[in-house]
Amino acid sequence: MNKLDYVLDFCKEFAKDMLVSGAHIERVNLQIEKLCHAYGLHDVTCANLSTRISISAKDENQNYSQRQTDVPPLSINLERLKKLNHLYYRIKEEMPNASTLRTLLAGITTNDFPMWAILLGNIVAMLGLGRTFGGTWPDLLIIVVNTVAIFFGCKLFNKIKLNKIILNFVMMFLCSLFTLGMYKAGFVHSFFIVLITNTFLLIPGIPMINCARNFLCGSEANGIIELLKVFLEVCTIVAGIAGAYFFFGDLNVELINEFAPKDHNFLENVELTFLTLMATTGFSIGFNIHFKDLPFAMIGGVIIRICYIAFQAIFPDYRLFYCLLASFFAALYSEILAITRKNPSTLYLYPSIIPLIPGDLICLVSLGVIWQNTDLLKLGADLAFALIGISFGFVVCSTVVHYVRKFRFKKIVNEAEIKQ
Repeated sequence: MNKLDYVLDFCKEFAKDMLVSGAHIERVNLQIEKLCHAYGLHDVTCANLSTRISISAKDENQNYSQRQTDVPPLSINLERLKKLNHLYYRIKEEMPNASTLRTLLAGITTNDFPMWAILLGNIVAMLGLGRTFGGTWPDLLIIVVNTVAIFFGCKLFNKIKLNKIILNFVMMFLCSLFTLGMYKAGFVHSFFIVLITNTFLLIPGIPMINCARNFLCGSEANGIIELLKVFLEVCTIVAGIAGAYFFFGDLNVELINEFAPKDHNFLENVELTFLTLMATTGFSIGFNIHFKDLPFAMIGGVIIRICYIAFQAIFPDYRLFYCLLASFFAALYSEILAITRKNPSTLYLYPSIIPLIPGDLICLVSLGVIWQNTDLLKLGADLAFALIGISFGFVVCSTVVHYVRKFRFKKIVNEAEIKQ
């Protein structure tokens, strides 16, 4: 094997590992291009998708080679993503022999949180969200039971490699049957608050935001693929809830009243901020963010919740605008920390956007489609404005940073070619 083969073999596995761990596709493409140019390759082409890696390049002797591979399903592990990012900078600085690159990649290890810690993180996150939606103590107890069931159910079904779409339907149908039974027994106050809270364990909130960002960043193919995956997964989650609802019959639950926007006083906003801290902490543990970075992830969620409350109070009738401003600050916060702490911005962005993900609106609008409920379908405009605002906020901040980095990289490459 020559240098070209060694570098492309490494880049293929490196890109796959980055995407599976939660990296943005444009960030991965830029890092691959930089690594290839650092080793003297040119005519580098990265036609990467969230489901497929395809890289090609030429060496100084005009030899051409390409690599392709499939990308496994997303399994966010931000600690591993951080170590992969550190490996990238180490290679850029030290320029080790190309034949050793795969060995360096294989040497990356992460001390993932034990199963009990991740389960505890999920429970804390669900309790925070459930109380945010207005769940009572009996509701929160059922949320905890469902969280444990979903956690171990997903572990079991993943061992037999059950398709994610089928898994979503089965888990939500079973949890809905149990919750609805508790509701009919008079133990649960709100069936839908419980279930919509638990959907956050399954709903593809991060891919949903990323697919909108891909459209706005010029990665339309990735955006379409992610949009289809998100649509199918949300449909199966909601189908599980609707199936259990139809199984028990019409309960005449006033969904609009339960989830209608409410005015909060100062103490209620303080409580919301604390609940956001709980949810962010729980999800951060689930993302495998370790203790050195965990405080920054937790603080990010709190800052964005405060921004969201403030902008919502200033522009109460303009959801798109206050979502855009809150997401802009989330991206700005993550980019500042990425620069100062030399870590990927994703490490701080994903936990920070937890307060912004409109999972409740997604479920309600989807249920409105299934039941042909016009009151729920009216929430579609709010959902669209929320998604567009969040996406534009990210794009305004992170895309500017992305193109600044890319411009600097192109400038360095051009200067190196002129010198040669």
